[in-house]
Amino acid sequence: MRELTQYLSDVVSHVTRTSSDAAQFARVGLTVHPIPFFGDPTTATVLTVGVNPSAAEFVGRSWPDQISIEDLEARLVGYFSRHDVPPHRWFSVWSEALCNLRASHQAGASHLDLSSRPTAAMSSIADWRAFGRLVEEDARWFFRLLPLCRSAKVLLMAGCVTKRWYMHDFIARIAPRYEYRLTGSADPNGEGRTGFFRLCGPAVDLPVFFCSVSPSGNKRRILVDRVGAHASTISKLLVA
Repeated sequence: MRELTQYLSDVVSHVTRTSSDAAQFARVGLTVHPIPFFGDPTTATVLTVGVNPSAAEFVGRSWPDQISIEDLEARLVGYFSRHDVPPHRWFSVWSEALCNLRASHQAGASHLDLSSRPTAAMSSIADWRAFGRLVEEDARWFFRLLPLCRSAKVLLMAGCVTKRWYMHDFIARIAPRYEYRLTGSADPNGEGRTGFFRLCGPAVDLPVFFCSVSPSGNKRRILVDRVGAHASTISKLLVA
């Protein structure tokens, strides 16, 4: 079994085994499957990062109730290249941002999530502290995937993890338990704060660009603008 297939099999086993931990965050009456990545992470030069997949991915998008590991892998690796089921509209903001780098999820980019569990929208979750603890535990699979992303040159992250943590702060706090560290700093003030960081761990040393505005936020256009404003610096990382 190749590395990515084995990885995905391990993720599915973990999520299935711990499903009761996430029951309160599920979208009732909907069958979902774990999604740790969209697009092929093993060939991508740019990695975008989110908190977790939305359960809305499984509404009217031709997902079967039962799926083998091999078919799940094929669907996720080819997620952005299918003609019968286009990418979820959530990716449109990241797509515009990536255009500033002359990249796209169709060619050269993949999306990773800290937790692979599809849930109801984060804004609708009442116990956000419990949700944050769940993401902390699930993030082990995010860190375990990074060494398989051997072509990656830069990682782009945006927004928050729950109401408490910006994503860079959240990752910096939990990274040491998984033998990683995130170093760097973001602008201390202002709307659409940005920063450059470095994520280092076993066989991983990646530059990171952060924007405080999420691709699902009310002012999501700011993310596109901030990536555009820093496109020259980020593009240099892609050819380093």
